[in-house]
Amino acid sequence: MPPETPLLVHRPPEPVRTEFRVGLCAWQDRSMIERGHFYPQKTMTAEERLWWYSRFFDSVEVNSTFYAPLSARNAVLWAERTPPGFLFGVKAYALLTGHHLDAHRLPEPLAAMLPASARPSARGQIENRLFPAEARDWAFEAFREALRPLQDAGKLGYVLFQMAPWVRHGPEALGYLESLPARVPGVTIAVELRDASWLPAHTDEVLARLARAGLAYVSVDAPRTRASVATTTALTAPVAVLRMHGRNTEGFLSQLRGQSPSVAEKYGYLYNEGELEEIVARGRGLEGYARRVHFQLNNNLEDAPAINGIQIKELLGLAVPEREGVLAEWRERRRQPRSGPSGGPAAPGMLE
Repeated sequence: MPPETPLLVHRPPEPVRTEFRVGLCAWQDRSMIERGHFYPQKTMTAEERLWWYSRFFDSVEVNSTFYAPLSARNAVLWAERTPPGFLFGVKAYALLTGHHLDAHRLPEPLAAMLPASARPSARGQIENRLFPAEARDWAFEAFREALRPLQDAGKLGYVLFQMAPWVRHGPEALGYLESLPARVPGVTIAVELRDASWLPAHTDEVLARLARAGLAYVSVDAPRTRASVATTTALTAPVAVLRMHGRNTEGFLSQLRGQSPSVAEKYGYLYNEGELEEIVARGRGLEGYARRVHFQLNNNLEDAPAINGIQIKELLGLAVPEREGVLAEWRERRRQPRSGPSGGPAAPGMLE
């Protein structure tokens, strides 16, 4: 079956050279580390894992910044410990995407801004609506400052605003999205919407307004339900992001039923070759229009995202290194004295 024609709201005046990037939505997923075989050793430090990962993929999403504000120190280390040209997609903090926040993880400045009456829910979370406007101002300022090392190094691919599933289409939500370029200036902002009230209900309006604001629409591959956003491929900015959440329908439905599936239970899925060919064709449909297309895998279950990521690279005709060669390089690297960025001993666990 031929791929669905993408919606090209952004059209450059003449064809452009399109760069394809393939990466995972986390390089330290627990199931990959504990039960997978992508990494050569389970006891690797975070620094070693990032080094190994960057030999196979040239981009990655940082997921930890959804749970806690980005640390500028980590951003410096990521920039220093990855090869030239490597790109990071950084997920925006939950407060900025309509999600509720875990009470035990609240940064002290945010906790101090809460009204005295605020109490955690049965799940231990503080509702997003309870935070005053100055809390979001603080989070945006902290985000801008922490992103700067990646920007200065030319390694910030995009910032991802993955909106909460209950954020629905409406004037207030649209206005908030359109305000993002002024709040986080000078970066590519990618927006992932997750409710059907956006697409398919208001496809033309939503895509047009994102394009006018210079926001990159995130096209998704995920199970289709009546409540979920459409899996339309669309281009609203020079950079496109295709996020692949797997096709684990039962896991998605369990969350809609009010259950709390784990990441692996919801997203765990290994795409087959035919499914990957279909997804790659969707991305290829943006060739000549997008300056860069990111294929990002979020089907987190053991080695599934790494296996599928390498398959996508092969389908795109991108180089994939021989594992044995990388393994030999890693072993040689381990035999050499290690040092931190300033010449002192490297501290394990300093990264995501």
